[in-house]
Amino acid sequence: MTRVMDAPLLVDAQGHRRQSSRSTRHAVRNHLHVCALDTETLDDTVLPVVPHDVGRKASPRPPEAPAPGRRGGYKVWKTAFWKRRRRLWAERNAVERAIQETD
Repeated sequence: MTRVMDAPLLVDAQGHRRQSSRSTRHAVRNHLHVCALDTETLDDTVLPVVPHDVGRKASPRPPEAPAPGRRGGYKVWKTAFWKRRRRLWAERNAVERAIQETD
């Protein structure tokens, strides 16, 4: 029986790229911040050589298909208009039920 500690660590490629580019940006930003405090060293600064484009953030995730039975798009029923409209409908229905119960 293998223990959890002995199992290989599985990392998805996209997550690894995102994590490594984030750590690279952080290291470069810290490096520039320290050098900016001393203007003489700023001219002689050599940035770390990294496999990532330091100036940009990682690209956004591609859109995923909605779960079965779900609609995509903007949830209009969560807007103030539809909340107010549903409240009015609920009040109207409650009044109609009260009238029917008294008859």
